[in-house]
Amino acid sequence: APEEALRAAAAEVSTPSATRRLRLFRDTLPPLLAKATESPSDTTLLVDLIFQTLPLYDDRASRKAVDDMVIQALSESTFMKTFAATLVQSMEKNLKVTSPLACFKLLRWSCYLLKWTQFATLSKGGFSRLANAQAVLSQVLMNGSFRQRRTCKQLFIRLFSESVGMYKMYIEEVKDLRIATKDSPAFINLILDFTVTSSSLFSEYKPVFLDLYVKTILSSKDRPSEAASEAFKPLFVDIGHEDFKNVILPSCIKMLKRNPEIVLKSIGHLLLTVRLDLSNYAMEFMPVILPQARHSDEERRNNALNIVGTLSDKSSDPDTLPSMFNAIKAILGGSEGKLSLPYQRIGMLNALEQLSRFPPKQISRLAPSVSSFLLTCYKGDGIEEVKLATLSTLGSWASVSSEAVQPDVVSFITAGLKEKDTLRKGHLKLIRVICRKSDSLTKVTSLLDHLIQLSKTGFSKATQRLDGIYALYAVSRLAAIDAKADGSIVKEKLWTLIAQSEPSLISVQLLSKLTDEDCLTCVDLLQSLLVDHLFRIQEYFSIQSLLQVLIYLVCHPSWAVRKIAYDATKNILSSSGALAEDLLFLFTSWLSLVGERVLILKQSDMDSFGDSQLPFIPSTEVLVKCLFLIAPYAIDHSQRSYARLILCSHHPCISSSGSPAGVWKRLQKRLKQQNISFTDLIFPNITVICKELLSKDGLFSSNKQEQRAALCSLATLMSISPNDTFVEFEKHFIELPDRTLHDGFSENDIKIFFTSEGQLSTEQGVYVAEAVASKNTKLAKGRFRAYDGQDAEPAKSDKRESSSIGKRETGKFTKKTAPVDKSKTAKEEARELQLKEEASTREKVGHVQENLALMLDALGELAIANPVFTHGQLPHLVNYIEPLLSSPIVSDAAFCAMLRLARCTAPPLCNWATEIAAAIHVMSVEDFEAVLDLMPVLIMEEDSKKRPPSGLFEKIVTGLTAACRMGPLPADSFTFVFPVFLQFHQ
Repeated sequence: APEEALRAAAAEVSTPSATRRLRLFRDTLPPLLAKATESPSDTTLLVDLIFQTLPLYDDRASRKAVDDMVIQALSESTFMKTFAATLVQSMEKNLKVTSPLACFKLLRWSCYLLKWTQFATLSKGGFSRLANAQAVLSQVLMNGSFRQRRTCKQLFIRLFSESVGMYKMYIEEVKDLRIATKDSPAFINLILDFTVTSSSLFSEYKPVFLDLYVKTILSSKDRPSEAASEAFKPLFVDIGHEDFKNVILPSCIKMLKRNPEIVLKSIGHLLLTVRLDLSNYAMEFMPVILPQARHSDEERRNNALNIVGTLSDKSSDPDTLPSMFNAIKAILGGSEGKLSLPYQRIGMLNALEQLSRFPPKQISRLAPSVSSFLLTCYKGDGIEEVKLATLSTLGSWASVSSEAVQPDVVSFITAGLKEKDTLRKGHLKLIRVICRKSDSLTKVTSLLDHLIQLSKTGFSKATQRLDGIYALYAVSRLAAIDAKADGSIVKEKLWTLIAQSEPSLISVQLLSKLTDEDCLTCVDLLQSLLVDHLFRIQEYFSIQSLLQVLIYLVCHPSWAVRKIAYDATKNILSSSGALAEDLLFLFTSWLSLVGERVLILKQSDMDSFGDSQLPFIPSTEVLVKCLFLIAPYAIDHSQRSYARLILCSHHPCISSSGSPAGVWKRLQKRLKQQNISFTDLIFPNITVICKELLSKDGLFSSNKQEQRAALCSLATLMSISPNDTFVEFEKHFIELPDRTLHDGFSENDIKIFFTSEGQLSTEQGVYVAEAVASKNTKLAKGRFRAYDGQDAEPAKSDKRESSSIGKRETGKFTKKTAPVDKSKTAKEEARELQLKEEASTREKVGHVQENLALMLDALGELAIANPVFTHGQLPHLVNYIEPLLSSPIVSDAAFCAMLRLARCTAPPLCNWATEIAAAIHVMSVEDFEAVLDLMPVLIMEEDSKKRPPSGLFEKIVTGLTAACRMGPLPADSFTFVFPVFLQFHQ
C-alpha cells in the first residue's frame, strides 16, 4: 500500500548516506506518485517527507534528486495544492530565522511552483502571500556572500525572463505595496535591475517605481534605511530632468519642510546618485537645506552639508555659485535673525566650505570676495571654535584657487602667527594648505622670517614640536622655489639647530600620538625634504631615520594617511632612486620587528601592547602593498636588491605557511605589469643573489624569521634555476669554514659543549668522589657501607647532600655574594679562569653547530624544492651529509637532510624514505649489532602461524620490490640505496 511505503520511506529520509538518499528519491518514491496523490492523507505524507529534507540534505546530488521529484509531482493537482500550502506556511515560519541554504531551497521550490503549475492564476491570495515571503527570504541571500547574491538574482531573472506575465504579477504586488520596501529592499532592487535591462519595460513601469519611491522613501513616516534608499539606485541612474523636476523635486522640498530629519539622508543619497546637472535645482534646495546646516543636531548638520556639497559638485552654471554664496552670506549677516550660538555660525561657515567643490574656474572668480568676507567673519567673532572654522573654510578655498590668497590674507596670517597656541596652529594649517599649491607659494614669501623663527622655537621646545613641523614644511617649500629663502635658512643655521634638537627630525613616538591630519603634514614634510633638499638632509640628518618614518606612514592604520604616503613615496623614489635600496633594507627590518611583536602577542594572548618602536600591527595586505611599492624602484637601481626582494616576498610575516611563494608570485605579476621581468633579471645575477641569501643578512641572520625567509627563497630559486642555484650553494657549502672547525673538534671540546654553564667538564667525577667520601665519613661501619642498599634513609640524605654540595660550589662563581674579607685562593682563581676558557670553547662549538645545522636545513629545502633535479644529484649529495650523521652536535640536522634526500628517490621507493634514511643513519655510526637487527627474523616451523614484525631492512626490501615492479629502477635511486644492502651482506 502507498501509505505503508511512504511511512517506510519517511523513516529512511534522514539517512546520512547519499547513495540511499538518491535511491529513495529516484527509485522508491517516483513510482508511488500516481497512487499517493489519489489519497489526501498519502499526499500529505509525501509532502511532509519532502519538507523533512529541508534542513538535512546539504549535498548537491541529494538536493537535485529531491528537486527532480518535486517537478515531476507538481503535474498532479492534488500534490500541487498540498505542496503550495505547506510551502507558503514553511516560508512564513522561516522569515526571521533561517539558514541561507534552507532559504535558497524554499525560493527554488517556490519558483518551481510558479513555473510548472497554474498556482499564480488559480489562487491570487496564495500568490500574494508567496511573493511577499519570497521577497523577505531573498533579503537573506542578498545580504550574504557574492555567490549567494548571484544565485538569488539568477533565480528570479530566469523566472521573469521565461514569463512576462509572471513579471507583471510581481509588479502589481509591488505597486499595491503588498511587498514592503522596508522589509525587502533587496527584492525591489532585484526587480528594478531586471526592469532597466529592457527599455520597453522601463518606459512602461518607470512611473510605478517613481511613485513607489515617493510613497515609501520620501513620504515615509519613519526614517528609511540606507538599504531601502539604495534599492532605487538603478531607477535614478537614468532618470531625466522631466521626471526629476515634476515628480521627485516637489516631494523632496515638501518633506524637507515638513519632516527634514526623516528624509535628509535619503535625499543626499538621491542627489549623489542622479546623473543630472543640478544647477537649476540648487537654489530651490538651499532655503530648506541651510536651516538644517545650522541645526543643533550634529547628524542633521552633517547630512545637510553633504547635500550642499553634492549640489556644488554637480552644478555647472556659473551663476549658481554666487547665488549660493549670497544666500549663506545673508544668513551670516543676520537676514534670518542673529546667529547667537557658535554651532549655528560654524554650520554656515562649513556650508560655505562645501561651495569650494565647484569647478576651479568658477571658484577663481569669486575667491577674492569670499576670502575678504571670511576675514571679516574672523575679526568680528570672539569664539575660538568659530575662528578655527573660518580658517578651515579659507583653507578649502585657497586649496582650489590661488586667487583666495590676497595681500590682506597674507597680512592676516602674519598677525595670526603671533596668536595663542590653538589659533596659531590653525594659521599654520592654513599656510600648509597654501604651500601645497605651487601657484600660491610666491604670494607668501614674506612669511619666511616668521616661519623660520617658529621652526626654531618648535624644535627647541618639545611642547611646540608640532608647530615646528608645520612651519618647517612651509619653509622647505619656500626654499625650493626661492634661492634667497635657501640662503636665509643657511644664514639662520636652521638645519644645524634642528639636527642638534631632534636628530631624527620626526620620531616614531611622536607620530603615534598625532592625528591623521598632522600625520599628513609629516608626509608632506618628508616629501619636500627628500625631493627638494636631499643634499642638505644628507648633510645634517640620518636618511635611515627619515625613511623609517616613511615606512611607518605607508603602513599607517588610517587609509587616508596610507594613500597620501603611498603617493609621496612614489615621488621620493622617482626623484632619487638611490634611496630605494635603503628603504628596502629598512622594510626588511620592519618586517622582522612586526613578526616579533606578533609572536609576542600570540604567546601572551593580548590584543595590543604599548611599544615605542611599533605602536600598531599592520595587516598582512598593507605590508604586501608596501613591498610592491618599493620593488620597481629598488630593481632599477641595485642588484643587491634582487635578493632582498626575494627574501621579503618569502618573509613569514607576509607569506602564509601553506603557500610560502604566494606573495612572490604576486610580486612577479605586479612587476610584469610595469614591463619588468624579474625572472629574466635573476638568471644573470644568480651568483650575487645566492651570496646575499647565504650571508649574515639572510640564512645566517640572528633573526629566525629572516632565516626561514632565506630558506624559502633558496627553494624558490631552485625551482627557477636549479643548476645554477645548486652550484652556488655547493660552492658555499664546500668553502664553509665551520666544516673544517667541526672536523677539528676534540672529544674534550664536545664534552665541554654538553657541560652546563657554570660547571667545569672535569668536575663531575670530583662531586661524586666528594659525595662518596662524605658517606664513608658519616657512616663508617665498613669499607663498602656507602654502597650498601639496606638502609634507605642515609642514602636519601647523602643524595640531597651531594646535590647541595654541587649547588654551593657552583654558586661561588655564578652568584654575587656578600663581600668577604679574605681574597680568592689560587685554586679558585684557576677554576674561574678555566670556566672562562670552557665558556669560550662552548660558544665556538655552539656557533659551528648553528651554522652547520642551517646549511643542512638549506640543503634539505633545496632538495625537496626540486626533486627531479635532486634525483640526479643524489650520489653526489650523500657525500656531504653522510659524514655528519655521526656528528655528536649536528646528527639530527643531518638526518633530517638525509630524509629529504630519500624523499627525492624514484616513486614509489620514496614512500620508504624514513626507513632508508634511518638505515643510513645507523650504518654511519658503525653500530653493527643494530645493522644485524635490520635482517628479517627467520620463521621457525612451530611459529609459522605467527608472523614476526618486519625489520627495518625487510621494509626497505619491500619498498625496493614495489619500485621494481613499476619498471626499471633509475640508477641514481639504486646508487642511493645500495650501501644499505652492501652493509647487510658484509
